[in-house]
Amino acid sequence: MASIIQSLFGMVCLLSLAWVFSANRRAINWRLVGFGFLLQVVLCLLVHYVPAITAGFSSISMGFVKLLSFAREGATFVFGSDLASPGGKLGFIFAFNVLPIIIFFSAFTALLYHFGILQRIVVVFAWVMKRTMRLTGAESLAVAGNIFLGQTEAPLLVKPFIKNMSRSELMTMMTGGLAHLSGSVLAAYVTFLGGSDPAAQARFASYLLLSSILNAPAAIIFAKMMLPETERENQPDQKFEYDQGHHGHFINAVVQGTADGIKLAVIIAAILVAFVSLIALGNSFLHNVIGEIGGMNDAIKLSTNGAFDGLSLQYLFGEVFRVIAFAIGVDWKESLYVGSLLGQKIVINEFVAYLDLARMQSQHLLSDRSVVIATFALASFANFGSVGICVAGIGSMAPNQQRTLAGIGMRALFAAVLAGLCTACMANIFLYSH
Repeated sequence: MASIIQSLFGMVCLLSLAWVFSANRRAINWRLVGFGFLLQVVLCLLVHYVPAITAGFSSISMGFVKLLSFAREGATFVFGSDLASPGGKLGFIFAFNVLPIIIFFSAFTALLYHFGILQRIVVVFAWVMKRTMRLTGAESLAVAGNIFLGQTEAPLLVKPFIKNMSRSELMTMMTGGLAHLSGSVLAAYVTFLGGSDPAAQARFASYLLLSSILNAPAAIIFAKMMLPETERENQPDQKFEYDQGHHGHFINAVVQGTADGIKLAVIIAAILVAFVSLIALGNSFLHNVIGEIGGMNDAIKLSTNGAFDGLSLQYLFGEVFRVIAFAIGVDWKESLYVGSLLGQKIVINEFVAYLDLARMQSQHLLSDRSVVIATFALASFANFGSVGICVAGIGSMAPNQQRTLAGIGMRALFAAVLAGLCTACMANIFLYSH
């Protein structure tokens, strides 16, 4: 019960921060904010308390896990079972167990997009948000698209409208992109957290899928609070006009999706090599130079029961963000660890954070509740690097909006971080309320 009260208090704090940093507090549409939270509550109630929907959501999660097995089949065919199987002789090898999943899901998503299946699903979510929160058709489609697509792929659904979007609409679209994960990397995180156990994979798949859905209304809430709409209040409503796919042969879609997946896998691998190496460099300096002053390393190791081997970037992130971790429902004894994950996710990226979460989980440093809260809180592209990707990707579709996008980038990042934390609070309240 105490944790749920913490989360409720945390949600109030998050809303207060959005209000304080709003560009126009008087213009905030509190009806939109209220319906956004109501939508999150209704979605949680449906998923957890309506048997038919609970069963359906469970089936989708199991189907997601089944897709993971298909990806492993392809990887095994190319690399062999010793390399591509977590249970092989060589154990878990990141390059052969995770990157092929990203490639497969990228190709599979491209196929769904080609046949228009993905767009039809997106329109359902977009229609609900448009009607309840009174958004324009373009911004609701863009945010709903991020439930399944990446931060630069979802805007393609509304590419013709981007050049004429208001600052608030661009803010909503950017925040939606930063507040979500693409399906391909989401599948990778299921592998991290669920390991080789299908039941555990299905459990984390359900959490990550739910977070992706809940982050949509949350992103709109905080985007519209921090940059309220003042330019289009009297504009006519927009219809749902979007790319319906079927361009060329479906084989071309698979090939293009595969090529995009390869690019993404290479970029992820390169970023991890670079960041993990730089973190090791920074930690070496902190531990061997600063940490030796006054026995700081020994004091940190003793106070954390060996979880941190002295002064490190991860420890510093933990100290900075542990109050936030506590506010969203994490026990104070574990807030240092979850705070460290939040810091890594925002400053570096969520891939590094999920890898560390998997390590903490395997070392039993976190309770089940903390693991779940962290899983939801980390489930987005909300980091500094993604802002640049978002500005460049969307800006290439509408060059006239490039300067505007760059100007609201940091504000969109802040809103996306708040949205992810809010979803983590909501998940804690509903998953542990009974």
